[in-house]
Amino acid sequence: MGKDKGAAAGGKAAAAKAKSEAAAVAAAKEKGVEMMECRHILVEKHSKAVEILEIINSGKMGFNEAAREYSIDKAGKSGLLGWKRRNELDQDFWNAALEVPEGKYTKEPVKTQYGYHIIMVQARK
Repeated sequence: MGKDKGAAAGGKAAAAKAKSEAAAVAAAKEKGVEMMECRHILVEKHSKAVEILEIINSGKMGFNEAAREYSIDKAGKSGLLGWKRRNELDQDFWNAALEVPEGKYTKEPVKTQYGYHIIMVQARK
């Protein structure tokens, strides 16, 4: 029975964390984010982006390492785009990034005119 209580507590903690992250994203949207600091991994095919997400999620490779290894955008080390304003990014990219809690990355690839992105949001202001 102790395991059931521990699992329930772990589930409650995860739910509370998810709720907190969702609240932070909602507050950022309401506040009107002017800039975001992002990293990304850009590839041409959806299937490749999904494969990279699986590698990152499995823990076989971190986001930065995956960006160096797989991204076709070599402009920034480790996928770093730096601080960007809304008008400096593709609108689909910006909108997807607004949905991501700081320190996290998109759960699904994001399609833009440039290809498919996995986006990590580092900070907002």
